[in-house]
This record gives sequence, C-alpha cells and structure tokens, in this order.
Amino acid sequence: MSDLPGALRTALSGRYDLQRVAGRGGMATVYMARDIRHSRQVAVKVLLPDLAASLGVDRFLNEIEIAASLTHPHIVPLYDSGQAGGFLYYVMPFIDGESLRALLNRERCVEPSKSVNITTTVAEALTYAHRMGVLHRDIKPENILLAEGHPLVTDFGIAKAITTAGGERLTRSGFPLGTPGYMSPEQAAGIRDLDARTDVYSLACVSYEMLIGETPGLWLTEQEVRLGRFIDASREHRDRLDRLPGRLEQVLAKALAMRRNDRFASPAEFVEALRAALARSHMLSDAEVRQIIQHAADAQAANPTATDEEALSVGAVEQIAAQVGIPPARVREAMEALEIPAATAASPGRQPGIAPEPWSGFLGSPTTVRLERTVEGEVPESEYSVLVEEVRATLRNVGSVSTLGRSLTWSAAAPGQAAGRNVHVTVTPYAGRTRIHIEERLTDLAGAVFGGICGGVGGGLVGIAVGLGLGALGAPIVALLGVVFAVGGTYTVSRSIFVHTATKRERELSGLADRLADLAVAVAASPRRLGGGEAGALLGT
Repeated sequence: MSDLPGALRTALSGRYDLQRVAGRGGMATVYMARDIRHSRQVAVKVLLPDLAASLGVDRFLNEIEIAASLTHPHIVPLYDSGQAGGFLYYVMPFIDGESLRALLNRERCVEPSKSVNITTTVAEALTYAHRMGVLHRDIKPENILLAEGHPLVTDFGIAKAITTAGGERLTRSGFPLGTPGYMSPEQAAGIRDLDARTDVYSLACVSYEMLIGETPGLWLTEQEVRLGRFIDASREHRDRLDRLPGRLEQVLAKALAMRRNDRFASPAEFVEALRAALARSHMLSDAEVRQIIQHAADAQAANPTATDEEALSVGAVEQIAAQVGIPPARVREAMEALEIPAATAASPGRQPGIAPEPWSGFLGSPTTVRLERTVEGEVPESEYSVLVEEVRATLRNVGSVSTLGRSLTWSAAAPGQAAGRNVHVTVTPYAGRTRIHIEERLTDLAGAVFGGICGGVGGGLVGIAVGLGLGALGAPIVALLGVVFAVGGTYTVSRSIFVHTATKRERELSGLADRLADLAVAVAASPRRLGGGEAGALLGT
C-alpha cells in the first residue's frame, strides 16, 4: 500500500477503496479499487497532477460526461468522474484480462484472421461512437482490452476532454495530445478540426502492428498510397508484408494515407476492405489444381464445348488486373475509353511493342512469356538492389545478378546451378527512360507436365510427340495426333494443366513487371520523405 498516495486515498475514502497500482501512463495512473457503494471492482484513473493543473476542471468534467453516455458492448463504460482533493479522476469497470499491448509484447504479431477480427470489433465500437458524435483520438494497443479474448475499447473521448479543457495551456505544458506512432498526421500537426478518418488512421496503425510487429514508423508518400505498397519499409517489415495474404498491404496503405481524403471515410469501410482482402486470399495448392483440372478435363472430354482458346472473358481480365491492385471498375473504364465491347476484351497478355508469341495449338499456350514496360525516368544504379529484391521476393529465388554497361540482368539460376525456371529480367535505363524486359521459356515446363502425367502411358512416344509439338509450331496437328495415338484422353489433362500453369506464370510475371515499373518510377523520382515539421503544409483535406 506504500505506493498509494495518502492524500488520494483520503480524498476518495468513503467512495472508493484503492487497493493497488494497476498501471501507469503518460497522462494518468490506474488504480485497482473497490467501489464501496456498489460492492464491485473498478479501475480508477487519476490524471497526473501537472496535467490536472493545466486543465479547466469544469470543461474536462463536461466532456467526460459526453463520453460517459456511450453504451456499446465493445466500449468500456465510464461509471463516474470527479475532482477530489485536487485530483481529477474517472472510474471504469475493472476488466479481468489483458491489453492488446500485453498480447503484442508477448507474441509480437497476431495471425491475419485474428488481427482482422480484432480490428473489426474495434471498428464497430468506433462506428457507434462516431454516430454519437464522439471521436476516440487515441486508439492504440494500450486502449484495447481483451476480456476472454473479446476486444473492448477504453478511454473513449478522454483525449478530446483533455484537449478541450487544456487548450493552449496544455500545448505549452508539453503533454502529448495523442500517442506518437498512432496519431494521424493532421492530429500531429495540431489541426483541431478532426473527423472519423483520424480514428481510421490510428486503427490502421494498430492493425499494421498486429500483422508486422511494429508500427509503420514513417508517413506514406502519395506514391506509396497510389501503389498500395510500403516502398520504404525496412527489410524486416518488407519480409512480413510480402507474406500477408490477399491484398492486405494495399488496404493498409490506403488507410494510412497521409492526406485524410485519400483514406477510407470510416472505420466500417476500412474493415470491409480488410475482410474482403482476406477472403480473397485463399489459394489452391498444386494438388488441388490438378484434381480440379482432371475433373474438368474429364467433363470436357465427355461433353465438348466450343471455346476460343486465345481469348479471355472480361471477368478473367478483371481477375488478372486485381492481382496488381487494379479494381474491376478501372478495367471497365479502360474498355470504354478504348471502345472495346465487353464481349470482346483483348487479352492483357499481349503487351504493346512486343510481337505476339508463337502459339502452340498442341500445348494450348505460347511457349515463351515476354513482357515489357517502359517508364519515364532513369533508375540510378545505386537503386538496382530495390528492383532485385522485388524480383527475388516474387519468384522466391536468389538467382544471379550481372551488369553490362548500365543494364542490369537477373537470371533465375546462379552459375553452376540447375534452373528451376528459365526466367530473365533485364532493366535498361537510357535516354531519360527505363525499359524493363521479362522473359521466361516454358519448354522445360511442357516437358515436365506432359512427361510426368503421360509418361506412364506410352512415355517414349509422348517425348517424341512433345518434341514435334515444340519444334513444328506450323504443323501442331502432327504432334497432337502422335500424342492422342500414344495416350488418348490423358492428353486433355496434360494440356489443361500446362495452360493453367503457363497462365499462372504469365500473371505472376505481369504483376512483377508492373511492380518493377512502379518501383522504377518511384526510385527515379527519389521521393522525399515527409518529416513532422512539414506535416501542416502537406495535409490537404
């Protein structure tokens, strides 16, 4: 009991019996106490004396009363507030559990689905409070309590009460009106006209920390928000970001936009996007893909349907675009601008400036993927490592790097190693532009798929037939007849798997090409990091 101030115990005697210190923060000390009148355990938060002296007491208590009107299953209610013996305090139920901060201190990260669930629950509390006209202004792990795993938000409206009651005196006293690392740029700049997007930003910081283990640490540039990518993330953060499922990184980048007009308008919009990104993150294993294609191929063989093998539906184009962060609405806008009817959208795999690849009717797909992007600005050689890391992360291969003049080339296999994939990436800065060329030959893939699946049935003939198919693109029917003769219906399965895998690789490389192009633009422009002193001038609303 020695750490309990005698004056405070005396001031609260008859109402609250202080038992022990439960926690200390930058603005208050929390005491576990017994509510004598109602015979219940409570938490009494007592503002630090210097802070209390800086506040207008009546205004503070009036603001606390507004916050006390909130009633929601995920908001810790305020039981009481007042002034006693020069102490300012407010009272809440004592929650038997731990804070999110304690959980993060112990485990550092929270797995994505649990993280999104916690974020969703907090967002529900914020949505209710915003509807009642109350902003939180200080969302952080310390203010999210976990009672038997269920999140509860505490200290609602306290930051507003302190800000309103303290005014300029509080600013001069040096007390932070928010928590660094979690408060929005506009809040850090001292802007008083805050809205729901301030809480969106803080909640996104908490969500990021649950997923990555730390807060972002830097405000995002407009370029990063547009790309939906934390370009300047540390290597450790980048590692974890790349392992996030779905499009979670893009959603977080939007929620953490420096300009509040670029963020989600409400916590509800933010978590809706999070959940959608997580829901789309399920990926089929190779075994599942093979089973599905086998079943579909059998059905196709039994009931053939006419198909246009070289075309993609609008839905397929939208799915491919989504892999690089382009929403379906943008695809349809582009089609309208190009006057392409919805029924005849062209394949996005044919890039301007690159001749169509030879098409193998036998394989059902080109035997080489070639992609090219050209952007304004020259990537300096000092920034080549940024592009190389992106290639390595995407292809999950260290590969080998070489330079010739100012050109950078990355190859999938280091000298002396067997190549799993025959991929080459070349970056060439020249005449104020940067050209990115990606190429992968699929002949080894064709041999592996057709040889592996068909090998048990006439394997020797299959090898010969595949060779004919690759070497005589002008007469694929010869190879087709050879394979059909050798393995019959098995060809359909092999062909389907090859087309699926080739398409999957093309989409992967197309996404890589787009990301490399965006990174090239970013590093060529050398975007300036935003310091705290520049915040006020750059926070357009």
